[in-house]
Amino acid sequence: MLRDYPKEVTLRSGDKVILRPMVKEDEQKLLEFFSNLPEKDRLFLKDDVTDPKVIESWARSLNYEHVIPIVAEIGDRIIGDATLHRRTTDQPPDIGEIRIVTDRHFRRRGLGTMLAKEIYYLALSLKLNRLVAEVVEDQHTVIKTFESLGFRHKTILKNQAIDLHGMKHNLVIMTEDVDALWKTIEDLIDKDTAHYSRE
Repeated sequence: MLRDYPKEVTLRSGDKVILRPMVKEDEQKLLEFFSNLPEKDRLFLKDDVTDPKVIESWARSLNYEHVIPIVAEIGDRIIGDATLHRRTTDQPPDIGEIRIVTDRHFRRRGLGTMLAKEIYYLALSLKLNRLVAEVVEDQHTVIKTFESLGFRHKTILKNQAIDLHGMKHNLVIMTEDVDALWKTIEDLIDKDTAHYSRE
């Protein structure tokens, strides 16, 4: 599965991007990537990604059996990060959680779609049946993005998300079957000018 990487994809802007699993040596580049995000993009992330200790912990505890982080890179610069979290405590353990963050300068170019497809591909390879995305209710643009990627609203949990300032927000749980997500993403990319082929 991971031996298929690195992969090169072309965004609709014509930029060539390398997609590959995160490695320990990415620690500093990943910190720079997250530190350059506007606060509004970091406000609802589960960790303080501008804290070097957080990124150091990620790098030190890399375990692809539980979390597969895929980074998007141009040259020596990370411009996107997507992760597949395997919910090993669920019974049966066939559910994964998807998280995607992209550099604001590379949005609307198909990068998020490409990263989503990588996560869907990994979920299929791991024989997961369903993916879940957790989004704060106030993040209307993010919710619309996940809807365009094939996710549906499942439920709203009141006051279950806490932002970086300690404020509580409603949490939207979005979900869909992996096979349906794969079909949606392939249709999206077929319509796009960015091309990707499943190996």
